[in-house]
Amino acid sequence: MNRIANRRRLSSAALLIRPKCRLTKAFPLAAALLLLVTIAWQVAHSARATADVTQTTAVSAGPATFTQQAPAGNPSDYGSQLERCSHGVDYPLSGANPILSEPLTTAFTSNVPLSAQVAFNGNQWYGTYQLTFTNKSSKPLNVDCAVIIFRGPSHADQHYYFNQEATGHPQSDYLEVPRGDGTSFYIVRLGFHDVAAAQQTGYPNETFAWQIGAAPAAALTLEQLRDSIRFTADLNLSSNTSLIQHYGTNRLAN
Repeated sequence: MNRIANRRRLSSAALLIRPKCRLTKAFPLAAALLLLVTIAWQVAHSARATADVTQTTAVSAGPATFTQQAPAGNPSDYGSQLERCSHGVDYPLSGANPILSEPLTTAFTSNVPLSAQVAFNGNQWYGTYQLTFTNKSSKPLNVDCAVIIFRGPSHADQHYYFNQEATGHPQSDYLEVPRGDGTSFYIVRLGFHDVAAAQQTGYPNETFAWQIGAAPAAALTLEQLRDSIRFTADLNLSSNTSLIQHYGTNRLAN
C-alpha cells in the first residue's frame, strides 16, 4: 500500500512539475520572437532615415574654347592679382533683390566649357547637395572669382568648395535669396587666399565642386537644381565685381 501511495504521490507531483517545465522552455522562444519583432520594427522605421545617394546625369554648356587672362603675383601678396578675391566686400542692397524678378534658368549655362551634375546624399529631413563641374576644355581653368548662381532648398548650411587638385583656403562671397516656396536663389563668388594658382585651378577633364547642406524642398527636383545653375568664370581679372554688386553678396566667413 505504501508503495502504491508513493507512486500516486510521485505521479501527482510530476503533473504539477511538467507544466512549469513547458513554461520555462517557452520563455526563451517567446523572448527570441519578441527580439525578432523588435528588430523588424526598428529596421522598418529606421529605413526612412537611411542615407539615400542620388545624382543627376551630367549636362554640358559653354563655348568650345575660351581665353582667360592669367593673374600675376604671389600668394599672400594681397595687392596682387592672384589675391584679388582673397578678401571680400559686402554689397548690401536697398531694395528687393533683382534676381527675384528674373526668369527662372531652366538649362545650365556657362561662359567656359563645363559639364555639371548634382548629387544628393541624405534623407527626407536633411542632406548635402554637391554641384560638380568638369572642365571639358583642353585648357586649365582658373576658378578664382568665378560666380555660381543656382536655385536650391532654403536655409542651406555647410558651404564647401572641393577640387580634384589640392585646395587651400577657399573663401566665398555669398547670398541666399528666399523665393517663399521652400527654395532660394544662391549667389556664390569663389575666392582664395595664400595659395598658389595651381590650387585655384580646374584642369582639363578634372572636377571641382560646391556643396550645401539643407532639408529637401518638395518644389525642387535634382534635375531642376542642376538646370538652374549659371556659372561665370572671371576671364579678364575683373573679379566679376559688377555681378556680385548687382546681387548684393556678402563675405561668408568659412
